[in-house]
Amino acid sequence: MEPTLNSDAAKRKKIPLWLLLLAAGWMVCFLCIWFRAPLQAPEFKRSDLWLMLADTILGVEDSGAESETSVPPHGLQFLPQRLRLFGWAFVILCLASCHGWAFVRRLNPGLRLFRTERIALIGGIGLAVQSLITLFAGLAGQLNPTAIWLPSLLSLILAWRWRSSEPSLAESCSSSQVSDRPSRYLQGVALMVIVPFTVYLLLGSLSPPTDFDVREYHLQGPKEWFQQGRISYLRHNVYTSFPFLSEMLPLTAMVLVGDWWEGALAGQAVLACFQLLTACVVFAICTRWLSVSVAWLATLVYLTTPWTLRISLIAYAEGSLTFYLISSAMVSFWLTEQIGHRRTLSFLAGLLGGSAMASKYTGLVSVIAPTAMIIFWALFRPSVKDPLGLHGEISLRDRLQSLIPAMGFFAVGVSLMIAPWLLRNLYDTGNPVFPLGYSIFGGSEWSPEMNTRWIPAHSSHEHSLALLPRHFMDVAVYNMWTSGLLFALAIPAMLLIRRIRTVRTSFLLIVWGFATWWALTHRIDRFWIPLIPLLSITAACSWLLHSSRLWRGFLSVLITAGASYDVYFCTLALVGFHAGLMDLEAARKLTIRSDIQTLNATLPSTSKVLMVGDAEVFDATFPLVYNTVFDDNIFEEWTVDSSDITTPLRERRMLPPDDIRRVLKSQRITHVFVHWGEILRYRLPDSYDYTAYMQPNRFSQLVSAGVLKPPKVMLQRPSQSLSAMEQKTVSSWAGYESLVANDAFSIVQLYEVAE
Repeated sequence: MEPTLNSDAAKRKKIPLWLLLLAAGWMVCFLCIWFRAPLQAPEFKRSDLWLMLADTILGVEDSGAESETSVPPHGLQFLPQRLRLFGWAFVILCLASCHGWAFVRRLNPGLRLFRTERIALIGGIGLAVQSLITLFAGLAGQLNPTAIWLPSLLSLILAWRWRSSEPSLAESCSSSQVSDRPSRYLQGVALMVIVPFTVYLLLGSLSPPTDFDVREYHLQGPKEWFQQGRISYLRHNVYTSFPFLSEMLPLTAMVLVGDWWEGALAGQAVLACFQLLTACVVFAICTRWLSVSVAWLATLVYLTTPWTLRISLIAYAEGSLTFYLISSAMVSFWLTEQIGHRRTLSFLAGLLGGSAMASKYTGLVSVIAPTAMIIFWALFRPSVKDPLGLHGEISLRDRLQSLIPAMGFFAVGVSLMIAPWLLRNLYDTGNPVFPLGYSIFGGSEWSPEMNTRWIPAHSSHEHSLALLPRHFMDVAVYNMWTSGLLFALAIPAMLLIRRIRTVRTSFLLIVWGFATWWALTHRIDRFWIPLIPLLSITAACSWLLHSSRLWRGFLSVLITAGASYDVYFCTLALVGFHAGLMDLEAARKLTIRSDIQTLNATLPSTSKVLMVGDAEVFDATFPLVYNTVFDDNIFEEWTVDSSDITTPLRERRMLPPDDIRRVLKSQRITHVFVHWGEILRYRLPDSYDYTAYMQPNRFSQLVSAGVLKPPKVMLQRPSQSLSAMEQKTVSSWAGYESLVANDAFSIVQLYEVAE
């Protein structure tokens, strides 16, 4: 439904021509700079992709670059492989929707919801509740299908019994809506892109994982819990102590499917739906507060931004965090405009904000804090009128009486969603936000030395205001997976800040998000992904700067060019591994490291491997023991002479060979896998560091003592390919000569435990 023109909107003055020309100049100049920016190599610029796109359209691309044998089998005949996985993902969405439906019907927010708003709330709240149900089932040692679906049946019964009455649409509309005649042409063009791109995104979500963090803990943690049939503290993987709202959904799929591999892929498809729910919220915000035309443009810009597809290919937590940020913003917009039941909306905003923190600790700063501030201002500002406008301005006392309960309801909503994760950590480690906050809460599973390594590795090394422009350029221009349309169109929309409250609030949230990303994080690019929906909304608002055909024709050209580029970019390998319609088994083999593939295929069924330096173990099908870089090193624990505490760790004595042999036998270790490439990466300057105890000469000593057999080199690289810093680091290791032979550096070595 398109908003109608109101008297306030009619009185607004048009933006002066010179400001429109300035806005147009910014758009053109920014896009020129953006397209001239390099991608992976300085000589390869974004503008070069236009030539590749032209070759694709004309059918003259070099198809002989790869032999037919190097391309995995693909085609529609492999679609049935995916239908089963999509079926399980659909089952999980249905189970979650039962919870979401019950919550929405019981809460009754006091306004008539658009369809997109209803879908977003039911899906988002439902998935958060489903995540908690899996957590409770796992902690109770009941990871079985009955424990997963039975609560959904209860929610379905409750939702059927609860009745809620909604006001009419006219009663729920705000007086701040903007007049704009909807364009059927714009809607048709947007749908022609959005529908097939959504199918492409969902197909990509079933791609086998390739990212290090995903294979280290996002999916590895759920895999371990599925295999042991319960959720327990994993002292060898500190990352699994994070709030795991997203990761519980692949675990849910593993339990229902009965297989950790297929369950992981089905879970990834569920996580990809967070991007679609986010698109629903973007569309809903624009439809209610701006215009339908802006809604279609914002949705188009958001979905075609390469980050949206990339986060669907990689099972990061940023997908759910993004949804809960924009959905919390949507509810706070309702409160800002004083529509609906304030306490109910505050509680709903708390549920969504708490779910953001349950997705990632950073949700406390990026979602909960700004949402609380918006709610506070919405209910406390002096200009608030009573709903019927009969009693003038509400007094300070009345405002406080309205504010305090609303903030209390907000806090309760937050607590319901995040408290189970904090209590779990408190029980396991004595620190509710483990491994953060060690200086405040301490923790039995952490140490001052580990905390000293953790803090600089997860925070920025500089906070120079003079470098802010460079950081802005890194985000807006030089990031590979951003869209040129975001900042090209969003900055001119600042001209609407004083005219449209939604634009003003969106910009405040964007500034807050960028400031906290810059000040409080180690500035990884994916950490600002949650801002993309807000940027998409503000970028689409440039459509409202002027209603002339000339201005909107100009914007249509820019948006068409930018979206076409983004869609083409998303078809390239640069955005990540997209399996498309490949044979899933072939795609799986394609993504597994060659050394892990060899071990999967050759190790006897009785084998158990101690992984040293390597925590990227999700693809392994053999029993193993490992630890991440921020956990106590297991090889060190098993082999170090604990009485030699006065000697520096690098020179500390090992246990006698017989004692080490006894430890390995008691742990049933048959092989020791050492990834020197990962150890080197950690020991480079500005990296995470790695225990100094780990030196090549220790393994040479164990071979000489007959504890281990001579190593088998599984991966190596030419010594000349090492950088000067890498060569300097390697040469400082005790016994590094054993890693260099025939001018090749041994990246991975496999030792067999001697009989």
